[in-house]
Amino acid sequence: MDGILELKGQLQKIYAQYSKYIDKIIQFVLAVFIFYMINNNIGFMQMLTNPVVTLGLSIVCAFFPPVFTVLLAAALVLGHVYSLSLGMLVVTSLVFLLMFIFYLRLAPKTSIVVLLMPLAYLLKVPAVIPIAAALIGTSAYAIPTALGTIAYYLIHQIKDSAAAVQTAEGGNLLTDMINFAKQSLTSKEMWLFVIVDIICVLAVYGIRRCAVAHAWKLASVVGAGIYIVASAAGGAVLDVKISYGMLAVGAVMSIVVGIIL
Repeated sequence: MDGILELKGQLQKIYAQYSKYIDKIIQFVLAVFIFYMINNNIGFMQMLTNPVVTLGLSIVCAFFPPVFTVLLAAALVLGHVYSLSLGMLVVTSLVFLLMFIFYLRLAPKTSIVVLLMPLAYLLKVPAVIPIAAALIGTSAYAIPTALGTIAYYLIHQIKDSAAAVQTAEGGNLLTDMINFAKQSLTSKEMWLFVIVDIICVLAVYGIRRCAVAHAWKLASVVGAGIYIVASAAGGAVLDVKISYGMLAVGAVMSIVVGIIL
């Protein structure tokens, strides 16, 4: 334990001395992963998938707050969707606009959570971010975790709808909007995990704030259990296919991350 505390102190000293540079490196790496994920899943506009463009945008993001990365990521998604379907572009734009107006512009510092959620889903460990956010933040972090989940499933739905849109001879703008809105915004799986994220954040935050020994460790373990149980129960009720392997791995990783934090 003494060795761990000593290591913790050394890391704190290093971060205190080089925090400005470390923050920029983290923001750059995060932006690279976010833009790569977007281009790899919905890279319909070839110009935007150029590695030089990705690196250039990531370097720019390193010198601005995380909310700027969110805005650039949204612009990148919209650029790809524009080359695919105007109807899908309108719906996607409205969703992103509502996210920005009603939350991100009011709490820009929490935008890092919105960025991390899609990456967590991509890495098959979505439970990690809600639990980590509740441990180091407040109950309000339930909102950005939910928004990040919506953003992930929106990109996933764009990818799934691409083949049908590309093979269609031509469609009505209003019809395309309605069809895509129904497919993306009525996804039972998406809303299930939005609810699970919110429950998990509130539960972990509540336990972490309790005046009990090892509250953080207890919150991490209980949060992981709640995530598994709520996901499995919700999947059974809503008839949603759940990957129990992903839940188990995510739960273990969330406990590990919680202990490290």
